Amino acid sequence: MNIIKHKKTIIFFIGILLIILPISPISSQPVIIEKPDLLLCLMFGWIILDPKNSSISILILLSLFADILWYRPLGLWPLLILLGSLLIKLILSKISVDSLFLKVIYFILFLITIDTFIFIISLIGLTEELDFNIWFTRFIFSILSFPLIVYLLEILLFKDKKKSNSKFL
Repeated sequence: MNIIKHKKTIIFFIGILLIILPISPISSQPVIIEKPDLLLCLMFGWIILDPKNSSISILILLSLFADILWYRPLGLWPLLILLGSLLIKLILSKISVDSLFLKVIYFILFLITIDTFIFIISLIGLTEELDFNIWFTRFIFSILSFPLIVYLLEILLFKDKKKSNSKFL
């Protein structure tokens, strides 16, 4: 299938869409509920499903673009995505992650680690912290949306990746 050959381009454009969609004015009423971090779910799902071919440069570029458009501290998320993706690739070279339950557990640990680093950096930099209720809502919705993103990636882009991830290095 021709779509499978252009996975990096497809994931890049899906990432751009996931960056622009939350800030686009879809309705005239303000949104009260916090949205899940679908971009982080997409990036982590891509690393988990295809660790050999996941492009760190695309992940950093998407994260930097999200920093600019979402008014996050510039460079903090790309740095954490770089360190996290290298750590995940190292873990996947030692351990096979075939079950969805293990993928979700790794995603929860990844999300907690990134949020902890951001909290520490905000304390060091004396920047304003995110409200706990907003953070918790985003955290829960991100965890609940991660299996759906991974399932859609497996069905649509990674049909040929039924083999174990432990042999990628």
